[in-house]
Amino acid sequence: MQSSMKAKTLKQRQNMPGAIETATERDQRSSTALTGVYRWLLRAAVLIGGASVMIVEILGSRVLAPNFGTTLHVWSALITVTLAALAVGYAIGGRVADRRPGLGTLMAVMAMSAGMLLISDLITQPVLRVSYQAGMVGGTFTAATLLFLPTLFLLGMVSPMAVRAAADYDQLGTSVGNLYALSTVGSVAGSLSVSLLLIPNMSVHVAIISTAVALALCPLFYLIFRQKRQMAILLAFGLLLGAVTTKVMGDEADRDIIYKNEIYPVTARVPSSYGDLVVSDYRGVRYLFLNGVQQGSLIGDVSYARYAYGLERLTTARGMPKSVLIWGLGAGVFARALAEEGVDVTVIEIDPMSEKVAREYFALPASVKVIIGDARTETIRLTEKYDVIVLDAFSGDTPPFHLLTREAFQSLRDRLAPEGLIVANIVGGFQGTNARVVSSVVATMDDVFGKISVFSPNWIFSGKNPNLVTTMFLVAGDLPETPAPFTMKVSEEVKRLNYIDSVFTSRIELPRDLAVILTDDFAPLEAWSDSAVQAMRY
Repeated sequence: MQSSMKAKTLKQRQNMPGAIETATERDQRSSTALTGVYRWLLRAAVLIGGASVMIVEILGSRVLAPNFGTTLHVWSALITVTLAALAVGYAIGGRVADRRPGLGTLMAVMAMSAGMLLISDLITQPVLRVSYQAGMVGGTFTAATLLFLPTLFLLGMVSPMAVRAAADYDQLGTSVGNLYALSTVGSVAGSLSVSLLLIPNMSVHVAIISTAVALALCPLFYLIFRQKRQMAILLAFGLLLGAVTTKVMGDEADRDIIYKNEIYPVTARVPSSYGDLVVSDYRGVRYLFLNGVQQGSLIGDVSYARYAYGLERLTTARGMPKSVLIWGLGAGVFARALAEEGVDVTVIEIDPMSEKVAREYFALPASVKVIIGDARTETIRLTEKYDVIVLDAFSGDTPPFHLLTREAFQSLRDRLAPEGLIVANIVGGFQGTNARVVSSVVATMDDVFGKISVFSPNWIFSGKNPNLVTTMFLVAGDLPETPAPFTMKVSEEVKRLNYIDSVFTSRIELPRDLAVILTDDFAPLEAWSDSAVQAMRY
């Protein structure tokens, strides 16, 4: 009772204009600051909260990728939602902290954020399906808002509540500075852990569960130290139930993958820094998917994907080349087919797990040399010259713009043998804005290499549909009037369609009215790729 009266008198004196604080009152107010284990719990909460913000934001890109890709729109949506959620969280958190100061309220918010993160994972699939109806741009913002804003809002409340709970008014500037520094250190640790530890080694579901558990640890220890055992047991049970439910339902969802509105069973799921590599055996065909996009397929010992035969036909237009450099491995089916014909094949692939999957599941032979690294950087380091250079690093999802600029193509000229060919595989449309990506790439290649030939067998098979968005092949170099005989193995479907012969008769001219020369300084391909993202997924 006595201490309560003192605190009330102290608060009244602090609110009086011109009041002078005595030494005794200052000592009493300083004594309200956290000490001992509670101070360490506060610091741990700030650290974990800062880390979790970055983890949720980065993992968000992996959650959205199967439906929306990893386009500029996805990252814009995630960053916008994160900043908006944090801003509102800071404001509301400050008000809550003034009304209910203390460590207990902060721990309650952290426990709520853990639960909300688990809930977001549970509702991911229905949210993504509904959000996609809003289109590529609207859908990404809708999905990011519904799935991640609640958790990020609660995490935004942590900082002002931590400052209020610290209550070290004598050194307020130092106290606030230290807490924000600790939160930033947590963000750094979260960014590193999600890219180096979580994504390469576990599924998205497990990564989310791990983050939720980390968020709940501080509230759990707080309840234990306050000897609130029943509440601690209840929190632990709720966390366990939520984690197990999320894991079970996540594993169930991961057993299948939806591609072009068809369900494919998952044979193997291999996490990598660039997305889950999913191997699927379906109706006698083995497929490889990355972030919801097919990367290659194998039926028996030949490709099931027609585009691979387009690359093979153009690569062998002058006869079987002695050496081929390929940008992008995918499933390795194209590289394997060339190697089986005695071609010296070198592939540059940025994802080391792609090589592992290609060799283990798609029988990529040891004779194929795979260089792990960025295609442009590693090409500059090479000294050999190649008869054919194939650019196949473009899945139609988010074209790596730095591989399609004038500077990138200029670096290829030094690696091309005299009279050599450059063959590129890229997805785009035939008119209007849908044609802007491919027509700009063609214009850029033309600026570096001269006349570029464009082929699209799929356009011919579709009845020359002007609205089609599909695979095209771009060739730099002189093609013979009469191509060399094609001797490589083909699938039964390719034989039935007479696909090989249709390649050279599918030459097209793309409109150049919206084309630009792509440079390292200006290549906004990601902003133009919505139609390709949709075509590759639906």
